[in-house]
Amino acid sequence: MILFKNKNILKYLIILFLLFIIGLWWFAIILLIGTLLYCMVFKLLKVIKYVLLKKIAKSIFLFLFIFLTAICIKLLMLDIYKIPSSSMNDTLYTNDVILVNKLKYGPKLPRSPFDIPWLNIAFYFNDKAKKRIKENWWKYHRLSGYSRIKNGDVLVYEYFSKNNFFVKRCVGIAGDTLAIKDGQIFINSKLQNFSNNIRNTYRFKITNKKQFNKDIDRLEIDQLIGKDLENLTFFKSSLKRGDYDKLKKLPYISNLQQIIASFDPKDGLFAKPQDNLWTKDNLGPIVIPKKGTTITLNTFNFNVYSTAINSHEKEVQIKHKNGQFIINGKEVTTYTFQQNYYFMMGDHRNGSYDSRFVGFIPEEKVVGKVQCILWSNYQDEFQWSRLFKSVN
Repeated sequence: MILFKNKNILKYLIILFLLFIIGLWWFAIILLIGTLLYCMVFKLLKVIKYVLLKKIAKSIFLFLFIFLTAICIKLLMLDIYKIPSSSMNDTLYTNDVILVNKLKYGPKLPRSPFDIPWLNIAFYFNDKAKKRIKENWWKYHRLSGYSRIKNGDVLVYEYFSKNNFFVKRCVGIAGDTLAIKDGQIFINSKLQNFSNNIRNTYRFKITNKKQFNKDIDRLEIDQLIGKDLENLTFFKSSLKRGDYDKLKKLPYISNLQQIIASFDPKDGLFAKPQDNLWTKDNLGPIVIPKKGTTITLNTFNFNVYSTAINSHEKEVQIKHKNGQFIINGKEVTTYTFQQNYYFMMGDHRNGSYDSRFVGFIPEEKVVGKVQCILWSNYQDEFQWSRLFKSVN
């Protein structure tokens, strides 16, 4: 019996050591303190002589222990989210329920009591606290994780306001040089293909509609194919690479081409540098801001980075006036970024409101990595093939 206990202790110590090694030292400390408290309380409970009192005390302790453990899991380790839109089709569908891993990049600590699950209920009944519900009460801090954000990771992040979450693919990390050319992503001058689920919009002609209607079910293209309203001699559809390859092989399909957005000054892009006719399909090259990187301030850099600086850098406001760049009332010629940023895009490229429109996403907004799909009820039918499916 003693040997069995010693073996368990050895396994426990090995787990703690491994947590320290991979960078989750804080998790090892929480686990150690929790274990010690659990053992101490149960030893103290043995001292209570009255059986009924002992049962009540034990029940209260177990409830509190389970309650606090659940809060820690939701706050620091794993959380569940629901996909709000179709911007990540076919990787994730609208209303898919996903599991998000906060340990991977390290969980960010609460910025206010309203960020603490279940305990925040008490603050909703306090009128003075409710007036500050949108404020950050505490400074941003993120605990260490066991990995870093990589190109192609599918992330959950917070934007615009608290509890307003987005799910997109990280196509560019801090320090990368990103360019979008005819809808294709280039990172550091190399073409990227993050997923076979990425959709772009194509137009094409059908020379034999009767045969096409016979073949459409066999082709298993799950997107609508309709007339191109800008040119009625063509048809149009949002296609994955595999769908594109299927259509390209058909003898009665001709003029198959990707639709590339033309320049529109009202398209809402996050930046419009002078003399650069950027569109959602042709943008850059731009360097994604990295913590500690210093940029020379010029008209181009101001147009590209001013939104990130003014919105996300701490206590900094930059202005361009009479050819001068002014930060907090002082003229400057350079700026050094305080945190890392990322460039996010949806896999459904023409149906996604992402970094092309809102700009760079700061590290402090990242919640975690999408680990898997817990369940999917796509097209009002439970998808057994997507149950616990990993997301890449």
